Amino acid sequence: MKKLEKGFLAIAALAVFGTNISAVSAASENELAVEVNGKPIQLAAIAAPAQKGYLLPLREVAENLGFEVTWNTALKAAEVRKGEIAGQVKLGDAHQAQALSIQAVDHPSILVDGNTYVSMSFVEEVMQAEVTVTEDAISVTEEEIDTAPPVTGTVTKIMKKEDGSISFLLNGYETGIILHISDETKITGADGKELTAQDLKLGMKVEAVHPNFMALSMPPQAGAITIVVQDSLEVQDVLGTAGKLASVETTADGHHRILVEGEALNEGAPEKVVLVVDENTEIVNARDQQPMKAEELKPEMKVYAFYGPVLTRSMPPQGVAQKLVVEIPQTASETE
Repeated sequence: MKKLEKGFLAIAALAVFGTNISAVSAASENELAVEVNGKPIQLAAIAAPAQKGYLLPLREVAENLGFEVTWNTALKAAEVRKGEIAGQVKLGDAHQAQALSIQAVDHPSILVDGNTYVSMSFVEEVMQAEVTVTEDAISVTEEEIDTAPPVTGTVTKIMKKEDGSISFLLNGYETGIILHISDETKITGADGKELTAQDLKLGMKVEAVHPNFMALSMPPQAGAITIVVQDSLEVQDVLGTAGKLASVETTADGHHRILVEGEALNEGAPEKVVLVVDENTEIVNARDQQPMKAEELKPEMKVYAFYGPVLTRSMPPQGVAQKLVVEIPQTASETE
């Protein structure tokens, strides 16, 4: 699993490799044939004595590893992407890259007869492939993905990007993770039936598998490999509001009534909503997924509230809570 630990640099963000791409008219005489996943490619690798290695043809190697290669005219950069793994070979210098808030790393790159060549370390670190050099050829092999233990929890937010891709927040911001769905992500129901990203709904309980590396953000991020939907809310068109409990009251019939103020999680949901919490409302701790009682709800707690589409026309609107995911911060003793 060579250099996979560095892979998080390429999750959910573009890493820029190559401070200056120089152009030459012909390749060096010192060349080696290249095979990708056992299949020979047309262009050879070019010796780079200063780096004690070789430069590999970007497009052929990337496409044979399943990456899409595009040219970003605005940034004057070649970009590779497969799911949430992405990299960029950029014309310009490190100062320009830093001004764009993109991480620049000094990896040699050259342009030969219109073809971009990149370092072996770019292929290893960004494309997460193993590169083996022999006297006769260079072998590029797609590495098996080292996966983390499955993570189980509640879909607390769904994010749809302009390009049509979908990501979701599992178990809230404080203790959760953002998982990005790609064409390679396998999504199924508990019965094994195949699903799509469009089938994911707020409040669902899912089990997800992701690579053993994550982007070091808050919350951390990773690409989803598999997602199994274990349970869904009975209500079809679930609405969601995330925010603080502005108030918690006990009603005359022994139920609880809460006021949630914050963010509407999907279309049609209000930013403020009054919800009745009854015996059918599921309440879980976001951190450990353990059930909670309505009596444990306190003002100022951060919650993700999910409820049916039928609401009163009052201000704020009122409804019945189907599920509450409560973010309870860790105590000082728990973090030691």
